[in-house]
Amino acid sequence: MTKKYLIYIAFFSISTVFCSCKDNWEVHNELKNVDNTIDLAQKIDSQADISVFNGFVKSTGYDKVLASAQNYTVWAPSNAALAGLDAAIVADPVKLKDFVANHIALSTYPLSTKSNDTLRVKLLNSKYANIIDAKFEESNIVGNGQFVKNGVLYKVDQAVPSRLNIWDYMLSSTDANLQKNYINALSISVIDSANATIIGYNALGRPIFAPNPPMVSRNTYWVNVADLRAEAQEYTYFMLQDAAFTSETAKLANYYPSVDPNLSASFYVVKDLTVKGVYTADKLPDTLLSVRGVKIPLNKGNVVKSYRASNGIVHVLKALPFRLTDKVPVFKVEGELPLSFSASRTISYRTKLDDKGKQYKDIQVYNHLLSEFSVFYVRANVPTVKYKVYARAISGALGDSQVAAFTQRFFFLNPGTATFNLTFTHLVNPLTYTETYLGEYTPATFGNLNFRLTSAATTAVNVNTLILDYLRFEPVLP
Repeated sequence: MTKKYLIYIAFFSISTVFCSCKDNWEVHNELKNVDNTIDLAQKIDSQADISVFNGFVKSTGYDKVLASAQNYTVWAPSNAALAGLDAAIVADPVKLKDFVANHIALSTYPLSTKSNDTLRVKLLNSKYANIIDAKFEESNIVGNGQFVKNGVLYKVDQAVPSRLNIWDYMLSSTDANLQKNYINALSISVIDSANATIIGYNALGRPIFAPNPPMVSRNTYWVNVADLRAEAQEYTYFMLQDAAFTSETAKLANYYPSVDPNLSASFYVVKDLTVKGVYTADKLPDTLLSVRGVKIPLNKGNVVKSYRASNGIVHVLKALPFRLTDKVPVFKVEGELPLSFSASRTISYRTKLDDKGKQYKDIQVYNHLLSEFSVFYVRANVPTVKYKVYARAISGALGDSQVAAFTQRFFFLNPGTATFNLTFTHLVNPLTYTETYLGEYTPATFGNLNFRLTSAATTAVNVNTLILDYLRFEPVLP
């Protein structure tokens, strides 16, 4: 029985391999003419039409790398392709080494058999290259791959010098000085915990470092928006010329009047200038979605220049008029996501269907036996603008304990006095699936919006119930 069982498993495994990897047979066919007698260094040395690149390989020491037992892929530019190579690269040993490394990858990469299938490959200088069909970045692969015992050699018709990543290009550019200087100023120095010496731990279990620990620079844009240095990820990044940056910042100044640079109007401009993926100028749609989920309205006519970076593309724009509705958006505070409670009680987090069969989640506190029991909520970084406030609370459905109408109240925190003030009273009628308009509210200051949902001043069951699907804030904008 065991033997038969193992045969079935083996048959199933072989069948799976045949079904899921049929493309590998095409790759296998490509590999059938491997010359196992020579290595890549020898193969390159034997090709007269890439002799210039061969000289670069030898002068930078990469001939020894390509003679090792490791497997590599080399995309070697022809002599004709190198005729116009920048003399500054050839004259500088560091730049030349980087140039050669930009044409070599660890491991063997056969050409893809799928049309338009993009392969992103890490090169020896830690940059990445896109391989699409028979193209290595912008260059065309000429002829077939030449496979040897430690890899494959391709010949390409263009040289591919390494590029700056988006971050380094932004810092080196003078096209958007205000934006560049603002983002660069978000850099801070932090302890290099990986290399610092730990001499103990405090009461919270956090490490205590030896005096004068090593420090490293960190930029909050990398953490809060996107790390534009990262070579593996590709982005489209927009740089605003000074006039455009000034205009868009001024537009948001009244809504985000923070002195904290990480929360200022400028931050709410730059946080939505990065998009995942690469969109060339001719392929820009009229709207993109930023990495922070905000719509970016675009006009190709505003593109002043573009730069193809090693990890994406940069577009310099003379204008980018964001819509206020995207920058000062409608938001909801979900009832089932509270911050805390005024006392310890049984809390029901419910998943139900509304009258249209659509699923929703809410919170219910029923028969808690406390007068003015409260559920606390917070929303961070709320702009200073007048809001119309709507609430949805659904009771009386099949299986609900609460079937009678009841009244609950919303108290909003006044930061100046540190007290909660009664702001809205909400009558919850059974089987009301629509929103209830509560009134208008304007935050006193930019920052956290704190409020509490509070029950009636009674301990009576069915009267002091609390139910909340969500509270929705709709800004009143010009």
